[in-house]
Amino acid sequence: MKTITLTDFLDNPKLQKEVKRTLENGGLVCLPCNGKYRIVADLEDTAAVMRLFQTKRRVRKAPALVFVGHQNMLPMVSDDIDPIARALADAVWPGPLTLLVSTNKNLPRKITKQIDGGSTNKVGVRVPENDWLKYMIQSIGRPLLVSSANRERKGGEASPAQIRKNFSRELDLFIDAGELSAATSSTVVEIDDGVVNVVRAGTLEESFIKECVAAL
Repeated sequence: MKTITLTDFLDNPKLQKEVKRTLENGGLVCLPCNGKYRIVADLEDTAAVMRLFQTKRRVRKAPALVFVGHQNMLPMVSDDIDPIARALADAVWPGPLTLLVSTNKNLPRKITKQIDGGSTNKVGVRVPENDWLKYMIQSIGRPLLVSSANRERKGGEASPAQIRKNFSRELDLFIDAGELSAATSSTVVEIDDGVVNVVRAGTLEESFIKECVAAL
């Protein structure tokens, strides 16, 4: 596992291109985002997706998280998005809103079987608030599958030392920003047939979500 600091990454275009190439070539990258380290992989690369879940030793069937660089990338994740959900994304993103959407039927079955939470057939998707991460995804042109950098049901996702202990053999690149401070989770929302359901409370209050929807 190669380690670079976040400062060096932000200041050095060559390192930015190296991270981009690593993801485009099916590699796994660990990076800081919203108070925790996350392992990311190219969503459309079956081998990379399988490798990420093997690395995490993930066994529970819950919807995975996907980052897109812009709301225009939503159709690459889902081909059945409620118009209200799309309008809410336009109003809030980039921001702490995760939308639960059905997975795109054009994604390989091996991928959707891993990411769509089993019987729910849903995946969480959002535009990250970190500008550098958002722009990196835009430059790659494909969504990134995201998973917190910890073993199943264990902590350590804010600690570089724990990341090295757990994943040094599995990761290709680690963007180290030091110990991270906890941040409030995103609000997870599911919208079906115009009906808004807040699945998990977070930074955005339910009242704010409903106000946004009412104004659409």
